[in-house]
Parts: sequence; C-alpha cells; structure tokens
Amino acid sequence: MAGLQLEIPEDYLKELLGHSFDDIAKTALNECAPILKDSVTSSMKRAVKHTGDSDMIKSVRISKPKQTRTDAWIVNVYPSGYSTNTFNRYTGTRVKRYPVSNALKAIWLEYGRVGQSPSPWLAPAVQNCKDKIMSEMQKIWEKETGTS
Repeated sequence: MAGLQLEIPEDYLKELLGHSFDDIAKTALNECAPILKDSVTSSMKRAVKHTGDSDMIKSVRISKPKQTRTDAWIVNVYPSGYSTNTFNRYTGTRVKRYPVSNALKAIWLEYGRVGQSPSPWLAPAVQNCKDKIMSEMQKIWEKETGTS
C-alpha cells in the first residue's frame, strides 16, 4: 500500500494563510472537545448497567489542548478521580478494600473482566460524533483563514 506524507514548514503556512496553524488548532480543539465529551458521557450512560458507575460518568473531564513532541495537537477527554465505591481484594484469609479510579472502571466497562462481559462505549462514542466534529473543525478553519 502506498502512502504520502507531506511536511509543510510552519512559517510557510503562516505566510501563505496569514494565520498561525497552532492558534487555529487550539481554537478548533477548544470548541470541539465538548462535543466529544457529550458523546462519551452519553455512550457511557448506555453501557452502564448499575448506578454504582454514575460517579464515573460525572467525572469525565477535558484537558487543555497541548502540543506533543511530534508537533501534533491533542486534547484528552477522560474520566478522572476515584470512585466512591471500593474494590475488594482477597489476600489469603483477609479482604482488603481498595479505592477504584474512574479510569479503571471505564477500562473494565470497555473490555470486561472476570465474570463481567464487555460493554464497549469508546468506539461508539467516537463514531457518533466524528462527522459533527469534522464539520465543526471545517467551519473553524474556514472562519479563521477566510476561505469557504
């Protein structure tokens, strides 16, 4: 399979468009991340089978846009903090109770665990909002660069 990868220098793009790509990327991520967050929370709600996971749904947060080492711009939408529920771990004759992070509960929900079948929520969440995010990013690009 053939592939094509172009790397256009940032100063050339800025001169060509009159705008900094970094500023456009930050704006697009700031405006599109809430769309993804809404899709993630609604998809989690559909996958949750009991009310003990409602704090996981409420804990979904959006990080600030940041640039990676490879100059890609990213934003993270993730469940944060710890659940009010605890996880029982049997060690010999004793039972130890551990707090469970909401991220771990989300992983258990997505992939399942012993005695619990998986309830995928991540792929449906992304698929449900993909077109909406792409059209919103296109609108932002056109608004910022003055093209249509």
